[in-house]
Amino acid sequence: MTILEIAGNVLLFALVFGMSATVEFSSVEHQLQNRKAILVGCFCQFVVLPLLGYAVVEILDLDAPLGVTLLVVVCSPGGSYSNW
Repeated sequence: MTILEIAGNVLLFALVFGMSATVEFSSVEHQLQNRKAILVGCFCQFVVLPLLGYAVVEILDLDAPLGVTLLVVVCSPGGSYSNW
């Protein structure tokens, strides 16, 4: 592992930790009570986004490696963060 890879991982951790550290528990509790928003978010994440990714692969007629990579990113929660 190179210095650049280590620095990249440390900076990514700091970014994600910094974003999550600014959230107040009362705000999370309030949002968890909003069932409609949670259902819409899950529907978009697990149904709409993969369908749009598949449509892009088909419309642009992407090569297999590029198409599979795009589908993996759009089908995984967190997208690019989960594939860093």
